[in-house]
Amino acid sequence: MAIGDGVSAIAQLTAGFGGFGPTAFDGVEESKRQVQQAEEILARMREMQERRRELERARTSKPRSFTDGKGTAWTYVVIDDRVIRIVGCTPNVTVLEVPAEIDGYPVYSIGSDACSRLEEVEEIICPDSIELIRSCAFRECPDLRRVVLPENVSEFNVSWLQRCHALEELVLPGLLETITSAVFDNENLKRLRIGRNVKTIVPGAFEKTHLEILELDGDNPYLMTDGTALYSADGSVLIALGRPTERYEVAEGCVKIAKKAFANIASLRSITLPSSLEVVGKFAYAGSGLHRVTVPTNVRVISEKAFLNCKAIEEVTLNEGLVRIDDSAFYGSSLKSLFIPSSIQSIGTSVVAHSNVVRSGPDATISIDPRCETLFLDESGGLYRREDDGLHLIQLIDPDVTHFSAHGDTRYVDERAFALLPNIQVVSLPNGVEEVRESAFRVCSSLVRVELPDSVRVIGKEAFFDTHLQSIRIPAALGSLGENALVTAGAHRLSDPPSLKSVEVSPENDRFFVDAGMLIERTDSGNRIIVYTGERPDVEIPDTVTSIAPFAFSNVRGIRTLHLPSSIRIVGTSGLGVWSYIELIHVDVAKPIEGCSSFDFRFPNTDRSVHSISLALGGSTWVNVPDIMAQYDNCLANSHDYQGNNRDSISIYEQVSRVVERLREPILLTNVNRKNFERLFQWHLEEICVDVARHDDRELMDALLEFGFLNESNLEQVISAVGRLQDAAMTAYLLEVKRRRFNQRTFDFDL
Repeated sequence: MAIGDGVSAIAQLTAGFGGFGPTAFDGVEESKRQVQQAEEILARMREMQERRRELERARTSKPRSFTDGKGTAWTYVVIDDRVIRIVGCTPNVTVLEVPAEIDGYPVYSIGSDACSRLEEVEEIICPDSIELIRSCAFRECPDLRRVVLPENVSEFNVSWLQRCHALEELVLPGLLETITSAVFDNENLKRLRIGRNVKTIVPGAFEKTHLEILELDGDNPYLMTDGTALYSADGSVLIALGRPTERYEVAEGCVKIAKKAFANIASLRSITLPSSLEVVGKFAYAGSGLHRVTVPTNVRVISEKAFLNCKAIEEVTLNEGLVRIDDSAFYGSSLKSLFIPSSIQSIGTSVVAHSNVVRSGPDATISIDPRCETLFLDESGGLYRREDDGLHLIQLIDPDVTHFSAHGDTRYVDERAFALLPNIQVVSLPNGVEEVRESAFRVCSSLVRVELPDSVRVIGKEAFFDTHLQSIRIPAALGSLGENALVTAGAHRLSDPPSLKSVEVSPENDRFFVDAGMLIERTDSGNRIIVYTGERPDVEIPDTVTSIAPFAFSNVRGIRTLHLPSSIRIVGTSGLGVWSYIELIHVDVAKPIEGCSSFDFRFPNTDRSVHSISLALGGSTWVNVPDIMAQYDNCLANSHDYQGNNRDSISIYEQVSRVVERLREPILLTNVNRKNFERLFQWHLEEICVDVARHDDRELMDALLEFGFLNESNLEQVISAVGRLQDAAMTAYLLEVKRRRFNQRTFDFDL
């Protein structure tokens, strides 16, 4: 059977493990019976749901009392004069039997905490008349050992039996559809009976099982059991090991081991698999106590993490017929060796990671049967696949390798071939390689160099993403460079400056070129900057550039001046997100803004400016002049710390000079920033005027008068503050301003 046929056949077993159709294994008549049972249960549940919605809206009577024949006092209410809800009880017995009716009314529900905190009660039996049990109904009964839940309840609420630590036996509700791990929150549970409507077992639900007895309602059309494990009704899928055991023999006819079927069953030491088995599901034996496994010949697929963290497993025998081993299948095991049969067609990543298997070198203990026509391993730990279009390097299976040279016949480096390998530093690819595919080296945190031959035509998306690549040579044949292919860890994570410091382009490549440290791509819509290597402090982007790729300048340091032409139409994510104090940012615009065709931004020299520049340039998908101006103004308004706590600030005099300049030419000045400037003068006017006086700048003082910040109401206080400087000239000037502007006579004896 081809792998496609095998997987397709298994897919026909309804996914979800527990959501199986009632496929019969005893013939057509049995199948009809199971279908009829399922339909009857579904109709009953619909009827009950409708009645429940109706009763939830109905009125209830005042609480009433009833004492049964065994002396237990019950408190209840009547709902809609039709049914009863139990709201409390005072038992006089160890076996508490909830009445099915009281005063001729059927008992429909049990209220919250109605039977909770009952001392000495060892058993609670609910009648099938009950259709609804509210939260915490039986909680904190210290001696409760057995609970029988009603046939007509369709849920299991973990709060019902909360802190019932002595509970040993549980009969689940008859209409319950799904079993989750919540059933085993009572860790002393030893006996479990599953009802007729359970069709889904959540993967891993039985991980905490300590059951000694497992029972299944004989009318359940969805499941079957041998008393130890649960299977689909037709026996084709083993869903869960219900009782912990040291040894288990999977029944013949089973085709698939479901997800987490044996997961974390530490007691399991030995498993015998049937010849009918075809698929071992995800996490099937993860965390179990298995020592050794022989995989039958008919098994086609060992799924992802099937034997994950099986710490005791030392031996796995894989037989001919196996087609696929998925990611991390034996991750974290104690395997010392693995021989893979010739039938194999696909091997996932990290299959034997964190095991004792030696994955490269002359002493390697992982191998593929040499007769395999599809896959082979080289001595360096490279896994290859032969295809009609040439040899594919699928993955480097040894994460400890630091230097790697690919096989001389390699044509393609496949997706994620080296992804996430922490130690690989240098990779050499032979002449003839045509493609380095998507994410091939993604997050190789130690990677500094990849030697690319001139034959490479395609480098895929994020090929070197989040690496520490230091240099790269663009091959002669390269015509396609995927998005974010050269975005290194520093550019993306902002932890360090971008590592890529050198880019060279083959002279024979007519699509890419380097200009002033910028790798530029020629496209039909204009030139595009791919990455800037940071080699020059003065950056002037050519006017042929129409777009800047994501992260091209991200986290770049050391730029002194930056010139942005009007030709730039598109800026990718963080494309201009530099992290540098830039003395001058010059921007040309294609269409004049308020009469200006270019703008020069000289941010104050503070650490805050570095952040503001990064936001101003890197926060938009175009060269957003209004946003740059807004960031500049906001930065300016906060460029001096008047509390004296931050030394990273410019002088008051420089700040005020710049603010006045902006107020005289308020192009793109937002109302918010204008108010920030106004508050600056309102809150710190005396300090501002004193510093202006120190610089003897009468023009700047006149500007404060011109804008009304310095006025008749506050002038006297400013004169007094300036006078304390013993600056006779500026004090005299302000006194003259007072006389001339505000027509106030004055004579200052101190002066």
